[in-house]
Amino acid sequence: MHIQAPWRVLRRIGHGSGRGLRALLYGALLAGVSTGCATRPAPVASQPTPAPSVVARPAPPKPAPVEITPLPQAPAVATEARHDAYIAVLLPSATSSKALKPAVDQIMDGVVKGAHVFAQGSEPPLRVFETTDQDEDVLAQYNKAIDGGAAAVIGPLTRSAVNYVADNGRFPVPVIALNSFDARTLRRANLYSFSLSIEQEASEVARLMRENGVRNPLILVATNPLSQRMSQGFTAAWQALGNPAPQLVDAGNATQGLAGLRTQIAAKNPDAVFLATGFKLGRKVRPFIGNDLPVYATSQINPGPLPATAVADLAGVRFLDMPWLVNADDPYYALFARPRTQSNDYERMFALGVDAWRIAAMLIRAPGQAVSFDGLTGQLSQRTDGVIERRLLPERFGEGNAIPSASDNTTPDDGAPIL
Repeated sequence: MHIQAPWRVLRRIGHGSGRGLRALLYGALLAGVSTGCATRPAPVASQPTPAPSVVARPAPPKPAPVEITPLPQAPAVATEARHDAYIAVLLPSATSSKALKPAVDQIMDGVVKGAHVFAQGSEPPLRVFETTDQDEDVLAQYNKAIDGGAAAVIGPLTRSAVNYVADNGRFPVPVIALNSFDARTLRRANLYSFSLSIEQEASEVARLMRENGVRNPLILVATNPLSQRMSQGFTAAWQALGNPAPQLVDAGNATQGLAGLRTQIAAKNPDAVFLATGFKLGRKVRPFIGNDLPVYATSQINPGPLPATAVADLAGVRFLDMPWLVNADDPYYALFARPRTQSNDYERMFALGVDAWRIAAMLIRAPGQAVSFDGLTGQLSQRTDGVIERRLLPERFGEGNAIPSASDNTTPDDGAPIL
């Protein structure tokens, strides 16, 4: 029996993601995994029954070591392959990706906590295979994991590594890549894509707007790569719904010229606006749009605890985000026994790790059966091409529930994705 998170009545809040990680997310060069030993808690045999308002945390588990295969420091010596089954986690090492290490630490924490909370007792233990940022090294560690007896693999992280492994690897077991496929990705049986794709989020916003009756949306877009990816994802999904291409207005990268933004928007005669921006630029342009049109955005508008002034600037903006953040106060989540960080980007990485473990475990238990469950990252379902899609939850700024931060200076800037 799987433990399923309850889907609750949504509350209206205005909080978001972590400082300085805009350049880290959704490009998938994420972070180096810690070289210390992680632990795999004892399996949870069945779902605890939560009390009406408080869920008891599980008893402290009996630690079992998570074996880590480090990057070779000398020419490799042939050793006898291990054949006891494990779930392999293919992550960059701390030495190869120091700047990205914190985010991957969150992913690894999520993988371990996922095994703790959702294990039924029959799942293989975890084993980490550290990699560099070189695709050839990733493939070498991947092959070592497969030859050593992996029952499933979580990773690789970068899109280039996913493509390289897809072109050159063997796939006798499920492989859950933590990045999105692109046009160059060779689709292979047993290769799955599970990511926090910003294009997929933008397509979800397009679906939501259509369901809300929008017929003539306008996209406010900037020149940075993240904004362009949001715009492209939204446009592709909007047209796939049988609509003409949406209109575009350049939001710019500075405040100058924004006074005329409302006039530019009015000239297009839209019935809604999609902010294809991150938090910083979105906050700048939102007051110039006015209150006559509904305004939508992706989770990138939701960076973390915000001062009241920022929430006021974003008042009324509707966006989509994962249950782990929208329903952050759900007592069910006490099962993870984990204090929240001040960064929603870190929180998303943690949730990604939890759900990645659940996907791997499900594919081991039921080979060939399509993945479908309510996860921390969204309502997950598997497409025929191996992509795991996430259905997100609607949220809205401006209901007076902002979580204050110290000052406007503590809120994060926008960043550009690495890929």
